[in-house]
Amino acid sequence: MYSSKGRNGGVKLIMNPKDINLEALLEIAKDNLNIVEYFSSDSISCNLNGECKLKPVLNDALNSFKLKLSEYTLADII
Repeated sequence: MYSSKGRNGGVKLIMNPKDINLEALLEIAKDNLNIVEYFSSDSISCNLNGECKLKPVLNDALNSFKLKLSEYTLADII
């Protein structure tokens, strides 16, 4: 946990911003990082004919995005 409820609403950080990794923060704040709806379910299939070639491309992009975020902390952006 990185925060608690603020006295007048909002959020109060309980850790130093330099100790809060942006990738970890994203994982906590966003419960679902699926770019396409069918990523989250085996019962929903890709509408493309044959084997879906989009899913691995988007997974690579998401992994690259998360890897880049992991290089930064909250202190880097505030």
